[in-house]
Amino acid sequence: MQSIDRARRRMKLRDLNILLAVAQRGSMAKAATELAISQPAVSKAVADLERAIGHRLLDRSRNGVELTPCGRALVSRGVAIFDELTQGLHELEALA
Repeated sequence: MQSIDRARRRMKLRDLNILLAVAQRGSMAKAATELAISQPAVSKAVADLERAIGHRLLDRSRNGVELTPCGRALVSRGVAIFDELTQGLHELEALA
């Protein structure tokens, strides 16, 4: 439980969003282009996320990247997180 609390404090939505882009594009370089940030910034965000949760999320190769089982699980939940966040923001807009 302590490792989960530590991970929750260290995880950043920005890093999770970057991981989702990498997973969708299959490449850190393509994700960087899509997000209009540098490839080293993408690599750092993924490394920070891996360090925060204590698990490797991507297998890297010359042909791109592939999600590990932990990466697939986090991406699946990450999609749900951003869907919920988007709905919450729409609700706030409607209230304004």
